[in-house]
Amino acid sequence: MSFFQKMLGRKSDSPASSATSPTHALRLADPHHPARAILDEAARMIDRSVELTLAGDNILTHMSFDVNETLAMAARMDEVISQYPDDMDLQVAKACLLYAGGQFKSAEETLDRVLSKAPDHFEARMWKNHWETWWNAVRFPGWSEQQTTLHPVMEGYLRQKRITQIVRDGMQKALVIVLPVQGPPLHPQAQLKAEWVLSKTPLGPLVAYYMQINEPGQEPNKMEAFLSIFEPKDSPQEGFYLMQQLAFTPYYFGVLVQNDRVVFNRRIVLGPRTQQKVRAIVAELEATKDFTPQGSFQQAANWHMSTFDMDKVEFE
Repeated sequence: MSFFQKMLGRKSDSPASSATSPTHALRLADPHHPARAILDEAARMIDRSVELTLAGDNILTHMSFDVNETLAMAARMDEVISQYPDDMDLQVAKACLLYAGGQFKSAEETLDRVLSKAPDHFEARMWKNHWETWWNAVRFPGWSEQQTTLHPVMEGYLRQKRITQIVRDGMQKALVIVLPVQGPPLHPQAQLKAEWVLSKTPLGPLVAYYMQINEPGQEPNKMEAFLSIFEPKDSPQEGFYLMQQLAFTPYYFGVLVQNDRVVFNRRIVLGPRTQQKVRAIVAELEATKDFTPQGSFQQAANWHMSTFDMDKVEFE
């Protein structure tokens, strides 16, 4: 199984305190979350009530929620929140349900309550401060490790060479990295790893990331791709915010696709060292507010590829 050796994210493939244990890193996606039943039920309701299509770079959203059912689900979520009042992610999930039910003012008030207790909660802060441009989890394709075909939106983005995308993992957003592969079938024990590098090119910063697949008895295969760090316009799909999403929910879905068929699909939690590195990248990008001009991305990527030895990348 061989990767395309290099794939440039020409579009914008394009925080975060989190525990380093896998369960804490998964946040609402933790299989042992005490609200697992209601979270799964709410996610299934969204699955059957939201239709997403891709138009250029934009995801068009058609919602057909039963308002009474949706608000009843939000009320049931409230009962769980009363038992776990310090779980701010649950309250953001409730805000998503209120939004889906057309209760926008109530959704904003819920975000206000979150921010009064956790002012640095990434999703609540960005959604509240950029209400018109910040898409919540409801407006992204649902994804799980059980999926065997790409959602049409994901497939469309892949055709645009946008391999780092956002999906809805139950009731929260998470990253997915979708890679086209070729060659013989993967070994059942194949493993996928990723590493992120902040590259300070003469034209501005970008984030290079490296994927490696390991199969028993074979040499590892690597590929290189990039997140553009343009001045953000407050969309969650911009590279600047994709890194913040990764710091906030420090895991990703690694998905390999061959001939339109998903041949590998796993939720991968970042190791402690990688989590720390991602948070450091985010902190530096936020502190410097240094961005790459939109017309200079390809040149910046070329500079990085000509000066950086990807064989020196160490995977955790």
